[in-house]
Amino acid sequence: MERNYIKLYGDSADPDSAFFLTEGSVYFYLSDSDKYAVTGRNLIVGATEVIMKHIAGLDARRIESAVTKDCEAIRKISVDKFMAGMDNYSFILNVSLVLAKQVQLTNQIITKTFKQLAGDEAKSRELSMEYFRIVDRLKTEYAKRKMPWINDLVKKYEPSLTFKRGEAYVRSAEPTRITETTNLSDQLTEYPRGSIICEENTVGEEMFILQTGVIEVLIGGNKVATIEEPGTVTGEMALLLGEPRTATLKAVNGVVLTKIRKEDLKSVAEKQGEVLKGISLALARRHYYNAVKIDTLNRSLVEQRMDASESKEAKWAAALAKTAKELTALKDEVEEVARARKADFLDDLTGSFSS
Repeated sequence: MERNYIKLYGDSADPDSAFFLTEGSVYFYLSDSDKYAVTGRNLIVGATEVIMKHIAGLDARRIESAVTKDCEAIRKISVDKFMAGMDNYSFILNVSLVLAKQVQLTNQIITKTFKQLAGDEAKSRELSMEYFRIVDRLKTEYAKRKMPWINDLVKKYEPSLTFKRGEAYVRSAEPTRITETTNLSDQLTEYPRGSIICEENTVGEEMFILQTGVIEVLIGGNKVATIEEPGTVTGEMALLLGEPRTATLKAVNGVVLTKIRKEDLKSVAEKQGEVLKGISLALARRHYYNAVKIDTLNRSLVEQRMDASESKEAKWAAALAKTAKELTALKDEVEEVARARKADFLDDLTGSFSS
């Protein structure tokens, strides 16, 4: 690295601070080939892992390396000062803006990497997500019941790459949810059945929090998802970044939304501070698990390229078969142990294995 660059932190380091950059750029390295930059003035960077460790409670380490030019004014923000700053509107908005940009840029890296992978990666992704959900359910049950045999299953299957891959896909796709909006009744807007809430490719000027009703998510006129859980947030990325929306939202029935414009954010933060905090936490989680996803995709690419004697299709068929075999082994053991232990509380889980 050239002398005029300094390293702020390295991959796997303890997130003991964030950083305030007066002006310039910070360059983030997820791998030798996967890198991106965030540029601007008065930026708070390095927040993701601080949030994941000290707010989300995850034993998080740095997920990427960060460097900047030593001529650019940058100073550390201690964890204590960072946590105190999260109660300040300007501070938390700054954090959220940088996190939104990092999510957007890592999404672009993921899209690029996917194009290099064979079609069986999509099937492998679904199997990995199912694997993760089974192990995650076991972790939840162990937290409630403290039964050693459940913990034995978790310790056996959680360390696998399949679990890590599945967790990254599930966590990075989780929507932002904010259930506490009692002080924002003046922001409520009703949409009748069939009405368009916002349109794809238009500039995002509002974000929405679902209160009641069901929303269809359309891309290119095709339904890709349904939003029906109260508290689900949509449009926050477009609002924060001021960029075109990636989907159209349509009311399936009568829908009531909390609608927040960018100029409303300060008053919203004063009336209901949980809103911006919830958004910043969700963005930090997406960025964190995007980085994990990129790492697992890169491992898949390495495996794909290692054996030159086989075609790409043969390699991916083998990788898919391996993931399917691991999932089957997990299901079989969970079902066998649950039956032997008469664990009726897992009936809904093991019953789904045959479906």
